[in-house]
Amino acid sequence: IKADFAAAIQKAYDQGAECAAAILSGKCRLENDSGQAVVLPETIKEIYPFCVVSDHYPALAFQVSQYLKYSADEIIRPPFVMDVFLLDVLAEMLDTPLRFISYVRMRLESAQKLMMGHELTALAYHLRCNLFLDEQYNIVMLEDSIAADLDTAMTVRREGLPGQCVPPGILTKMKGTYYERLIEQIERRPHPAVLELGFTLLSMDGDSCNTVHRAIDGLTKMGKMDGQRHDFVLGMTEPGTGICFHCNPTPSEAAVRTLELHCAKRKYAQRTANWFGVSVGLQGEIQFGITLDFPWEQSSEMDELTKAMKPSSSLGSAMKMVERALVPKRHGRNDQCPCGSGSKYKRCCL
Repeated sequence: IKADFAAAIQKAYDQGAECAAAILSGKCRLENDSGQAVVLPETIKEIYPFCVVSDHYPALAFQVSQYLKYSADEIIRPPFVMDVFLLDVLAEMLDTPLRFISYVRMRLESAQKLMMGHELTALAYHLRCNLFLDEQYNIVMLEDSIAADLDTAMTVRREGLPGQCVPPGILTKMKGTYYERLIEQIERRPHPAVLELGFTLLSMDGDSCNTVHRAIDGLTKMGKMDGQRHDFVLGMTEPGTGICFHCNPTPSEAAVRTLELHCAKRKYAQRTANWFGVSVGLQGEIQFGITLDFPWEQSSEMDELTKAMKPSSSLGSAMKMVERALVPKRHGRNDQCPCGSGSKYKRCCL
């Protein structure tokens, strides 16, 4: 068994590791299958070696956990080992680069905690509940029947049978929400300033996703009512991460500078390594995004800027603030009409 594993998987990983080192060296020319040069960015943040076998290998996931010898660092990540059938299903279900890479990241982070007979089981569990693993457990074993919904969906897709072509879960629950619209916009224009924000949004649990939707819905309604900018801050449960959401009726250079300063102050106050900012319009469309990703350092200037800053709100607190602001205000008969006409309320909209 060890000899077969070495020939089928270990050698494939060794080749992948060699290729990753060559990419980082900057001394090699990479070509696609047409012979055209592949232009890489000046700095590479992460490399994920994939080891793919061409035959169905029932005990593959277990043998990898026992036999595979590999090395990893902050750039070259641990290998993802699979058969070609899993790769086919991955590309079918997670059909955008953002969702695909997000799953690869999460799966490799959970590699030491998950036990199952086949990688399809892990993918099916992810599609159901975003690969949620309770932190109180050291090891989680997944039973193969978890993949039943995924098997059904693939049969519907490939055989044309009646039924659901998408398993119920993360790909269906947030359809039509502002949260899902943010994801879709980031997928359509994967700019570096919002790409990492996309990964952060995709790592949220269901309650957080719903709260983001409700909060953005509230902020856009407030913006439509008074034409002013509104914002809220999310301090994430993941250490060293947070998001500032701004709703700007009209995007401008001043709005970019305001959001950037807001993010910088929040990042400094929380002493985090990174922070995200995103500005949305009155329809929830992304106007621009900001990513601050650098080590925290003490600064007397930032100490002065942040000394009166209030702590960032939790998701629940932010939502309550938005809901309170949306409670209709009472207007007296002789008050100026809130519609902006300049007339008294009793002679206008009352």
